[in-house]
Amino acid sequence: MPMKREDYADAVPFHYPGASLSPARREQLDNLRVPIREITSDDLVYVMSKQIENNFQNIYSVIEELAGESQAKEIAYQVGLRYGGAGYRKVLEANDAVDGGSPRTMALYQDLVHYIRGPKHISALFAEYDEERCIVRRRECLYYSEDVPSNGKYTGEFERGACDGYASVDANLERTEVLTCRWRGDSNCEMHWVFRPNHVADEGQAGSEGPTT
Repeated sequence: MPMKREDYADAVPFHYPGASLSPARREQLDNLRVPIREITSDDLVYVMSKQIENNFQNIYSVIEELAGESQAKEIAYQVGLRYGGAGYRKVLEANDAVDGGSPRTMALYQDLVHYIRGPKHISALFAEYDEERCIVRRRECLYYSEDVPSNGKYTGEFERGACDGYASVDANLERTEVLTCRWRGDSNCEMHWVFRPNHVADEGQAGSEGPTT
């Protein structure tokens, strides 16, 4: 059975604020070398998304310095556990699937959170799914910084916690398969969420069929 994507994946044109900024402009914004009168809406989206990335890196660096790597990993896991469970639960509730979701509800969740987290996270768009699994592939990750690769171990723990969080609120989610991931040194990420064979499928509008990317 061919993989599907939601209809919005084919919407054109697809312009995302902040995604087309030049490297020179990003460098100016990163180093606060832009007069306030020249700030644009694209600049704001880029800067706020970059701040999320920087906060993630700085917090775990400080925790490691004060409490050690083991404690920092545990905190990263617990943050991911709460973050993933709370967010995915909201999408299950919004789609009347509190008794258990499906590959489609996971795709809806993944697309939404990747879309609203800024220009780096949109490389994960769009999720694909069939009757058994939801697949996300991406070139970049908001929670992994190429500038601080040594902190990748915390990205991994955060990711593990988030996926356990999904499973804690979705009785139909059987397992997560992480095929590749940037924090491991791979050039991209590919994650599969596999659902139990007898899960109850969504009754909402099915997504459009799309090519596997």
